[in-house]
Amino acid sequence: MATSPTVQPPPPRIGDLIQERRVGWKIETAVEWIIRLAALSSIFLLFGILVLLGTEGLKLFTEKGYSVWRFISYGNAETSNTTDPEAFKFGIKAPLIATFWITGIAIAIAVPLGLATAIFISEVASPKTRLIIKSTAEVLAGVPTVIFGFVGLALVVPWLADHLYTKPFFTTVFGDGAAGGLSGFTAGLVVSFVTVPLIVSIADDALQAVPRDFKENAYALGCNKLQAVWFVIVPAAISGITAGVMLGVARAIGETMAVLILAGGNSSVPHMPNDSMRTMTATIATGFGNASDQSLVKPALYMTGAVLFVITLLSTMIADVVLERQRKKFAR
Repeated sequence: MATSPTVQPPPPRIGDLIQERRVGWKIETAVEWIIRLAALSSIFLLFGILVLLGTEGLKLFTEKGYSVWRFISYGNAETSNTTDPEAFKFGIKAPLIATFWITGIAIAIAVPLGLATAIFISEVASPKTRLIIKSTAEVLAGVPTVIFGFVGLALVVPWLADHLYTKPFFTTVFGDGAAGGLSGFTAGLVVSFVTVPLIVSIADDALQAVPRDFKENAYALGCNKLQAVWFVIVPAAISGITAGVMLGVARAIGETMAVLILAGGNSSVPHMPNDSMRTMTATIATGFGNASDQSLVKPALYMTGAVLFVITLLSTMIADVVLERQRKKFAR
C-alpha cells in the first residue's frame, strides 16, 4: 500500500532567522513605534490646535450673533467687554494689515542683512571670525524678545524720533508718524534684528553644506569669489536659504512682546508704516487678560488666533513648495 509523501514545511527565510536571533530586536521594535507615535503626535497636535481655535472662534458667529462680514471688514479692533453684537467694535482688518506692515519691514531689512552676514562668515571670514560671529548670532537667537523691546524703547525710539522721523524724505515715504516714535516702522526695525540671527544661522549651515567640489570647479573655470558665491554656491544652497527666510517670516509674524512695546498699540487701520498700530499677536495679548467669559472678546480673539494660525500654516506650505522646486532644479 503506497503512502503519500509527507509535506515538508517551507524553509525559514534568512531574514526571519536573523530577526529572531538579533539581540534586542523587541526593544528596537518598541523604539520604532515610539518614534512613529511621536511623529504622528505632531500632526494630531497641529490639527488639534486648529480645531480648538476654530471651535472657540466660531462661537462669535454661532452663539454670540456677531456678523462675519463685520469681523472681516470692520476697521478697528477694540477689545472692550460687551455682550451686545451691535456695540462690539472688532474686526480683523486692522491687526491683519498691521501684521503685514511690520512683517514686511522686518523681512525687507533682515533678509539682505542676514544673507550677507551668512555669506561673509561662510566664504570670506577666517575660522576665528566665523566662530565669533556665528556664536554671537546663536546667542542672540536665544535672547527673550522682550529684551529687544526694552532696548528698542531706550535706544532706537529716541534716535529715530530725533534723526529720522523729522526728515522730509522719510515722512513723504513712510508718513508723518505717531507721537513719540512708537510706530510700525520702529517695531519692524527692531523685529528685523530678532529675525536676523535665525536667518544667519540656517543660511550659514546651508552654505557650509555645499560640496567643496562645487567651489573648486567654479574657481577652476575662472570665477572670482563673488561670481562663485552668486552663481554657484548660493544656488546650490538655495533650499536651506529659503527655509531660513521662511522661518524668519514665521518668526516675524508671531512676534508679540517687541511689537507690543514698540508699535504704539493703536487699534485702528494703519495706512502708512509709520503709523501707530497693533498686530494680531499684540491684540490677543492685550485683550485676553481683561476678557470676561460672557463678552464677545474671547471668541473674537480665538478667531483672530485661528486666522494667524492659518496664515502661518499657509506660509509654511508655500515654503515647502518652493523648497521642493528648488531641490528639483538644483538636484539637492
